[in-house]
Amino acid sequence: MKKITALVFAVSLIACCLSAPVWAQEKSKDEKLRDALQEIERLKGRLGELEGVVKEISGAKPDAKPTHAEKRKQSVKWNEITMGSSMLRFYGFARLDMIHSDSRPNNTQFPAFVRSEDPTAPVAIGSAANASAFTMHPRLTRFGADFFGPNIERLGDAKVSGKLEIDFYNVPSSESRNAPRMRHAWLKLAWDDFSILAGQTNDVISALYPVVNPDFCLWGAGNLGDRRPQLRPEWMPKIGEGRLILQGEIGLTGANDAQDLDPAANGGFRDGETSGVPTFQGRVAFRHPFWEKKGNFELGLWGHTAREKTDTPQGASGRQRFTSEVIGLDVTVPIYQDVLWVKGELWQGKNLTDVRGGILQGINTVTGQEVHSEGGWFELGAKPCKWLTVHGGFSFDDPRDSDLAAGARSKNQIWYLAARGFFDPVEIGIDYLNWTTKYVGFTKGDDNRVQGYIMYKF
Repeated sequence: MKKITALVFAVSLIACCLSAPVWAQEKSKDEKLRDALQEIERLKGRLGELEGVVKEISGAKPDAKPTHAEKRKQSVKWNEITMGSSMLRFYGFARLDMIHSDSRPNNTQFPAFVRSEDPTAPVAIGSAANASAFTMHPRLTRFGADFFGPNIERLGDAKVSGKLEIDFYNVPSSESRNAPRMRHAWLKLAWDDFSILAGQTNDVISALYPVVNPDFCLWGAGNLGDRRPQLRPEWMPKIGEGRLILQGEIGLTGANDAQDLDPAANGGFRDGETSGVPTFQGRVAFRHPFWEKKGNFELGLWGHTAREKTDTPQGASGRQRFTSEVIGLDVTVPIYQDVLWVKGELWQGKNLTDVRGGILQGINTVTGQEVHSEGGWFELGAKPCKWLTVHGGFSFDDPRDSDLAAGARSKNQIWYLAARGFFDPVEIGIDYLNWTTKYVGFTKGDDNRVQGYIMYKF
């Protein structure tokens, strides 16, 4: 028994001796693994310290969140191209308009007035047939690009931006070969609340637009302004929670009406250019947020003046120099948040064809005098739900009858209703316009115009 016990003890002792190197080897691996993990943690901590030093040197706080510009740089978008400190962003929409009129306007696609229904009216102003008309077109399809450049240190750290925008509303291009038309082309230098814009863009006057008649913007029927080449300074300092807006414009006279009353005498120079002075416009306004910044109240006062000169005497007066002038106001009132609002404009002036007033009648070539006119528009809008807005309004342009010759347009007025459905990225709209144009010496024209559209925005 003792021999057996001694034998078992000896075997166990030998086994323990043989297994000892294995235990030692396993313990060594564990220690190496722990050491490696500790080294990794130490390196992570050192890396965090180095990142903090780099951010501190660059002027950013170690715990600062990425700015909006940094997030944009980090994200990739199909319509944006970034090169260094400059960015190019594309936008636009594809659109189809369908229009039905029960009486003939001067043009089915971009109307400014309704033709007289008097059977004795001359062809230039009348439509004895008084027949309906239907048209459709994609001319309002639009494509544009916004430019965002670097700050220019030598110009006081000015921020550089720009825009180039075209559509296809170029007449008389054919329906299947619509030609591009430049809408906007400008650059801007901005310093805090002051900026200077150079190029073609909207006029300073008549800053608002009605929702209907997108092809001609109710020009000649109550709304003024258009686009023209210009130099435009703006100063918009804050006043409390609001903002004062001061805008000026030095622009090209004749950019819209291209008026030349004596082309044979002056070789085709436009009357605005031969005057030797540009168009001047100015606007002062105040904007203030309401309803917890869910709507902005804005009131603006504006004016325009320009000169025109012919090389030959005009009409009975024999005048060769003419003045274009207008004063007006615009107002936007949020009645309740962004759910209910009203906006509109009123104005009074003379010789306004180049800013789309007087039903596009500026100078009476029989008397040789400017045509005075007054007009405006107002619109009530509502947003009953996120995807729908509804609108109703009235617009008018009323030239002074005593300034007009026989057959001239004496008044334009429009009552309208409109609805817009927003199903991002698709928008659908429908408008109804009851449009009346009165004439000196002839029967008026009445048109019930329905216009619908669908567009895809990108």
